[in-house]
Amino acid sequence: MLKAIIIDDEPYCCETITTLLEDNTEVEIVAVCYNGADAITAIQKYKPDLVFLDVEMPKMNGFEMLEQLSSVNFEIIFTTSYD
Repeated sequence: MLKAIIIDDEPYCCETITTLLEDNTEVEIVAVCYNGADAITAIQKYKPDLVFLDVEMPKMNGFEMLEQLSSVNFEIIFTTSYD
């Protein structure tokens, strides 16, 4: 089973991704984070296989969050509601 983390500052976006993955028995959502700082902590704790990452978030965007990690040992699906 793949461990996944959802990172998005918009709760409804997290809920949408969670709903889309509910019936997928190969993906377990281990954390949902609403900002980059919490996401870094969750990534270090859960060591996910997959991260759904919002590009635009306040204070620290998705790319800035990735730069804070010592290594990226997971696959990333970038998500955004911007054009």
